[in-house]
Amino acid sequence: MVIETSEDKGKAIASEHDPLVLLLQEQLATQKAEQELLKEEVKNLTESHHHVIQTQEDINSKLDAILAFMSKKP
Repeated sequence: MVIETSEDKGKAIASEHDPLVLLLQEQLATQKAEQELLKEEVKNLTESHHHVIQTQEDINSKLDAILAFMSKKP
């Protein structure tokens, strides 16, 4: 493994050919892809949740109207 020290930043830079670096890069890319999928799933679940809430509110409103109508009949 070849390590060069960057003078302007004071950090070690590992050679891109190091198997560990390649493995870590691959794992990072995989994790980023999985994170994007999870973000999309959360977004979809949130949208579905809002739709369910709206549907429940609509049903409650209709049931209230039916109950009010039935209460007026003798």
